[in-house]
Amino acid sequence: MTAIGEEAPARTINAPALRRLARVSIYAGWWGLLAYLLWWAFPAGDAMPERALSVLAIAYLAAWGPFLIVSRWSPAGRLARVAACSASIAAALALIELPAALNLIDYRGVFHTPTAPWLRLGNAADDDLLFVRQPNQRLRLAFQGADLNGLTGASPSRIYRCDTTLDGDGFRNPPGLSGARVVLIGDSFIEGLQVADDELVSTRLAEMLNVPVANLGRTGYGPQQELEVLRRHVLRYQPQTLVWAFYEGNDLQDVRSYEAQRQRVVKSRSDSPSRLRYGRSFSRNAALWLLRSWNAEPAIPARLRAGAFHDSTGAEVNIYFSCGVHEGAADGALGRVESDELKRFQAILGQAHALCRERGIDLIVAFVPSKFRVLHDLCRFGADSPCPDWPIDELPKAVENAARDASPEIGFLDLTPVLRSRAEAGELPYLADDTHWSPEGHRTATAVLAEFIGQRNASKNEALP
Repeated sequence: MTAIGEEAPARTINAPALRRLARVSIYAGWWGLLAYLLWWAFPAGDAMPERALSVLAIAYLAAWGPFLIVSRWSPAGRLARVAACSASIAAALALIELPAALNLIDYRGVFHTPTAPWLRLGNAADDDLLFVRQPNQRLRLAFQGADLNGLTGASPSRIYRCDTTLDGDGFRNPPGLSGARVVLIGDSFIEGLQVADDELVSTRLAEMLNVPVANLGRTGYGPQQELEVLRRHVLRYQPQTLVWAFYEGNDLQDVRSYEAQRQRVVKSRSDSPSRLRYGRSFSRNAALWLLRSWNAEPAIPARLRAGAFHDSTGAEVNIYFSCGVHEGAADGALGRVESDELKRFQAILGQAHALCRERGIDLIVAFVPSKFRVLHDLCRFGADSPCPDWPIDELPKAVENAARDASPEIGFLDLTPVLRSRAEAGELPYLADDTHWSPEGHRTATAVLAEFIGQRNASKNEALP
């Protein structure tokens, strides 16, 4: 104690405390500078995983800087600790990478990395079809509705699950189907991965017509690939009728991009095994995920892309629209009606008709409208929504004219009126949060297709002498 009248001794900071404070300050300043340099090193739009991995590796080594400089351990002790920590991280990373190296896991799927279909697990590259599905595989998929991509604040949505077994050609058909009276070709609307096997348009059509029906639809295919499917697969089924589904949302875009995609497929065949393993790796795909998160576009409020639809029970359902009548162009992409792509599609139909006519196959083009074309004016949009101003073009009529010009013998069926009629009755032919048909959409398309095919067959029989 200090006696009365004596001055208290001045407080001093001992040397160990000063050293600790200095170390903390050095660490904090060093790591703050490092964080700033990392932020500076990743400008907006940079999507190179190799650069990201290199920068992160350098940053990891740099993070040890203060420890190596001011640690109380001996130089050998410091290096031993750095080596032990680095070896532990490397061992853990190797264990994570091992399944990808053995082709057991493709981390592109885990991190939802945008990947060309011919590089995805379960697919194989093909020079003309671009990709094929491996035969006789059980396909298990889980995905969220595509129309919610880039939206925030949307109503809770379901996860769509597909569990189906593919046939010997990688198509969604029952086992043992070798012949069919009717064959369907098209893209994701025909393959129908959003619905169960017994809800597919092909399954329902077989039940309604009481004849075998083959489903040769494949997600991601466009008109050039569908013509190749006709050459390779359709003819051996010896059908009487071929239904060619044309989806307005992206089929003309597929016509335009096909040749460039073919060149990418050819180029990918020269990739070394090590490059293929790197494409599947955890490190690359984790880095890409970080870069996408860093450079992500601001999310669009869901209310701007949602319309209120009243179903047959009077309940209000939020319907989401990622685009107008053509995918990738919310404004509707006017001008497509007279496009070069439509003329090329007409030429493709001409080739398809020639092949079908030689074998007595009746070719029918079924126009599959976009969700927006069918539902846009049956929904109530918010005052600040851009959707009501998205234009609707005359592509259904243009495709019909293209089919007629290719050959007057080609049948044409526009599915827009019947899908529209079901929507007006309060039934949803499209999924509320996805571009594709709901089970009701498959059911509706089946009914009108069955009627149209029956009418075509009846008229042919009447024309026979």
